[in-house]
Amino acid sequence: MTESGYAAFSPGEPEELGLTGLAVGVRLGLDRLKDLQERHELEVILYFDEELARNSTLDADHADFRIVPVQARPFMPLQVFLQVLAEHDPGFADSMRQEPPVVEVLETGTIDRYSGCVLCRRPYVKVLLL
Repeated sequence: MTESGYAAFSPGEPEELGLTGLAVGVRLGLDRLKDLQERHELEVILYFDEELARNSTLDADHADFRIVPVQARPFMPLQVFLQVLAEHDPGFADSMRQEPPVVEVLETGTIDRYSGCVLCRRPYVKVLLL
């Protein structure tokens, strides 16, 4: 569960998110966000620290925490978060269905990742776990 490659985050409103209803300020359940991530092939970055989430950028945070394992950061991809919780709390899947945690969308944009010389562009959503 480590990250590799170079990534650049460009805040904005990607066209791909238009039909999802995801916009800055929207609050929704983590279960719904997980479904949207799977259906629309977007990257969700989940923050746990409100001050960091609201006052920093993804580029700065990735640079500041690059030597910290992904699972130990105050933010991580939603997919990693769900995997870690499933490993440590077998009942998490049931509790998420019954009473999903709520998140707030703080930023949307496009993530540019390079794998060698190939550019892969994908929409992202930065959210805060409330």
